[in-house]
Amino acid sequence: MIDEGMRALAEALRQQSAAYGFVARLLRTEVDDEALGRLRAMRFPAASGNDHLDAGYRGLCAYLNAGGERQHGDLAVDFLHTFIGVTQDREQVAFPYESVYTSPEHLLMQDARDEVLAAYRAAKVVLVDEACEPEDHLAFELEFMQLLGERAAEALEAGDDGSCANLLEARRAFLEEHLLNWVPDFADDVQRVARTGFYRALADIVLGVLETDQAFLEDVLDDAA
Repeated sequence: MIDEGMRALAEALRQQSAAYGFVARLLRTEVDDEALGRLRAMRFPAASGNDHLDAGYRGLCAYLNAGGERQHGDLAVDFLHTFIGVTQDREQVAFPYESVYTSPEHLLMQDARDEVLAAYRAAKVVLVDEACEPEDHLAFELEFMQLLGERAAEALEAGDDGSCANLLEARRAFLEEHLLNWVPDFADDVQRVARTGFYRALADIVLGVLETDQAFLEDVLDDAA
């Protein structure tokens, strides 16, 4: 049986993982009617302690509360416009791929893709995606962070502190090497390109999730050192 402190830590890990899953879903595919209904029923914190999260939640709530029969259609159009585009001009689209932001020629399937694929394989993660997106798509990277956190919580609850620490170190390394090195620029592009407040708010929320997790991992891992 784990003590109250370990139980609280496991719950915090699950909450962080849920946050990663939340933003990954919204970046993977457009928002359908079912997802839009779930979002409207959700309650978001007014003060999270992170400026990007707070701004993002306010923007998301403002958009959802505005309602309207056209929201679903508007979001579908904006998803295409913002993340896929009808042009290859990087000034007009926020392409959600690490390679586009980190390779010299801003192309898909570059070194970043190979590096994140190696990280997935090292963790014995196999991606299954009908759309056959490159492995360095932001949704995949966020889902990988989610999975590492879930595994760490399970290890902690099983009394395997060593495995938990290793998983959290892997999550911190991936955060620093494969998210924080490009997502801030991506978020800036979303803020500039997106036509709806929904996706501009989502850009803030993604940044807030990363920043919150960075602080969380520093606290947990540095305390354990």
